[in-house]
Amino acid sequence: MCLTRNSSDANDEIVQDSPDMGEETMATKDRFLKLISDSYEKFETTKLYKYFYITGITLFRKAKRVKRRAIRFLLAHRPVVHLNDRQKRIMGRMQAPLLRAKESFNEGFNWSVEFAEQYKAAAEKGEHGRLLGNTLKEGLKLCSDTTSKAFNYVAPAGGIAVLLLTITVYNSLTFALSVEYNGQFIGYVTSESEFVAANQKMRERIVFEEFEYPEDAIPKYTLQIVSKSAVNTEEEITDSLIASTGSELTDAYGLYVADKFVGASYDPGKINSLLDSIKAEYSTGDPDEVIEFTDPVSIKEGLYPKTSIVNMAALEEKLKENESEEQTYIVQAGDAPTVIAQKFDMLYADFKALNPNVEKSLLIGQEVLIEKAVPTLGVQVVRTEVYNEEVAFKIEHKQDPNFQQGYTKVTQMGEKGITEITAKVVYIDGIEQSRTILSTNVIKEPVDEIMVVGGKAPLSQLPASAMVSNSYFIWPVDGGYLSCGFYGYYGHGAMDIAGKQGMAIRASASGTVVAAYNYTNGAYGRYVVIDHGGGVQTLYAHNSQVYVQVGQWVEQGELIAAMGSTGNSSGNHCHFEIRINGVKKDPAGYIGTVYNR
Repeated sequence: MCLTRNSSDANDEIVQDSPDMGEETMATKDRFLKLISDSYEKFETTKLYKYFYITGITLFRKAKRVKRRAIRFLLAHRPVVHLNDRQKRIMGRMQAPLLRAKESFNEGFNWSVEFAEQYKAAAEKGEHGRLLGNTLKEGLKLCSDTTSKAFNYVAPAGGIAVLLLTITVYNSLTFALSVEYNGQFIGYVTSESEFVAANQKMRERIVFEEFEYPEDAIPKYTLQIVSKSAVNTEEEITDSLIASTGSELTDAYGLYVADKFVGASYDPGKINSLLDSIKAEYSTGDPDEVIEFTDPVSIKEGLYPKTSIVNMAALEEKLKENESEEQTYIVQAGDAPTVIAQKFDMLYADFKALNPNVEKSLLIGQEVLIEKAVPTLGVQVVRTEVYNEEVAFKIEHKQDPNFQQGYTKVTQMGEKGITEITAKVVYIDGIEQSRTILSTNVIKEPVDEIMVVGGKAPLSQLPASAMVSNSYFIWPVDGGYLSCGFYGYYGHGAMDIAGKQGMAIRASASGTVVAAYNYTNGAYGRYVVIDHGGGVQTLYAHNSQVYVQVGQWVEQGELIAAMGSTGNSSGNHCHFEIRINGVKKDPAGYIGTVYNR
């Protein structure tokens, strides 16, 4: 039988069997090949084995080629031999011993495969040493028998035993780096990066200790073949490094935040209780809220210097101290919320989150928050909130020619609607980060106000009495968001609605255009003023384009301009003013603070 490996696939086997091989021997052969294949698969990752395997298979192929050429040469030049009767009788007598030898070899081979299976099962239980000893004893006993059958048993059994023992030994070995640091043996690692990480952990653990790091201590690495069980973990290397510092050590439990050491304690239960109490400070009692730390937190058992052991009060103080300090800014003349955000390269939403009332009040000399102090251990809270929002009503004008021009009468009072909103809100350290609307439910629909207007022409003068309705005006932009509120900074008697350049700006109420400035110079840049009658006017400034002309009548919601950043502006927005008898009013009282169309 000839067993070789195919160069294209180390797991494919080519077996040439003799024609008279029995079914039992074939089955035994398959079991043997499976054992060898299993051993190879476990062993093939060993670099040393791969080297010898590649070298051996190359030599084997060359030998085969030489053998084939020699056979072809001998067959081509073989002499013709004629046997006489005596020679034929001698050849006949030799066949019987050859057949008996072959039978004995097959029996020995079958026993060897069975032994290999027994060895594999014993190795899993850790009893392979005892099995090898018993097999050796049986082999020595059989060696006292001078028959060839005993040899056929012992030789294959011994060969298989040696093979499996060799594979077991080499399979338990691996390449590793022996580390020597500051003149001391530290352990074995699989890569230099593991030692670097362990060294960093050691430095963190002895942060409370007065220790001078050896300046000339350079780790020395030596490649060695060692048992896999001898390779150390990162934590074991850390412990060895701490031991090499000469510190007084103790077994304890270390608290790590984002893999950074904070402190150690003898009782891990107290650490867990402390972490739970920090979470409880942010709890509202809502069973659906989820409270988590913003960074991964872990507790690791190991060797720690006794100076790293701290009480819970000190550990809590360290967890709550700031990793980065608070940064503030003093408001200067000409500052606006959007201007300050741009000064510090911040998103306006982030600036507003840090300063929730900045749109309502921003005065010169006021201190605003630019960066919040970040604690060592941040807490994130996700909860579902349910709240009501008012919905503005509309005013419907009904023309009645039976009355004189200028006549108005409210025949139906408007009423605001109410919508119940369910939202998922995310807070980090108590500051809102995001709000996602999950569902809305209309509790009360708004009731439109109906006003009868006399004459045939649209109402050009709106009585001041009509201005008692907060819903006379509509949000003037197709979207956008409030970026600066009424008197958000000194002299800012308007509402700034920020958005993208070119966003549509519409008449907040019907009226006559009394100003349509289409030049970029001046404080307002390109702007529009609409007169609504009764001393009421609205102004729309910093536009990129103006689409109306002076004297033109515009309906509520009609396109009048496009958003821009002309004039004294630091970003695309609509500067929206409401003036009643020349006095600027807070637009939030008329259109709210969010887009609602």
